[in-house]
Amino acid sequence: MRPRAGGRERRRRKRGIVAKNKQKKAEKKAEKAEKRAKKDAKAKKAKAKEAAAAVKKAEQAAAADAKKAREAAEAAAKKAREAAATAVKKAERTVAGNGSKARTAAAAGARTAPTATAAADGTKAQPAAAAGKTAAQPAARARTATGQRATAAPRRSTTTSRRSTATGRRSTATSQRSTTTGQRATAAPRRRTAAARPKTRAELYELAKQRDLPGRSGMSRDELAKALGEK
Repeated sequence: MRPRAGGRERRRRKRGIVAKNKQKKAEKKAEKAEKRAKKDAKAKKAKAKEAAAAVKKAEQAAAADAKKAREAAEAAAKKAREAAATAVKKAERTVAGNGSKARTAAAAGARTAPTATAAADGTKAQPAAAAGKTAAQPAARARTATGQRATAAPRRSTTTSRRSTATGRRSTATSQRSTTTGQRATAAPRRRTAAARPKTRAELYELAKQRDLPGRSGMSRDELAKALGEK
């Protein structure tokens, strides 16, 4: 009986040793697995940090590029505005210069035109007046001769001759007045045509459109005339 009991005890101890060995192996495996998991977690964390740093760098680079592009665009827009302002100033100066030249030329033409027309009318009127005087002289002589002949007749004839001579003198004076009035009438329209009539806003706007004047749509008639150099 005792030998059997000893064999059982040995087998139990053996099973206990085997179980302990298995437990130890399981614990070692668990430790290894835990170590691997920790290493993997550390690696993943490091990778995540690197990715976050890369994303941050990319964002910073993108912000810097956007800032540079914005500054460059603002500088280009500023230069374009300055260039446009200088071009507008130059155009206004040229328009003002052309307008002053046109005004001086128009004023000179308006001054010279009436004098020239008056001189031409005077030269034309002198021969006409001379011809009128020469034509009136024979009639006056004939009337005076008729009056001298009629002095020998009765008083009625003398009064009639006097009346006829007075009528002749009046007719000559009337003819001279008509010639001077005609000369004045011919000189007046020429003086009126010499001075150009003032242009309307529509005409000034069309002229500004042809010259490509900036800001013409918001200008009044006086401003358009001032910018174009018109009256």
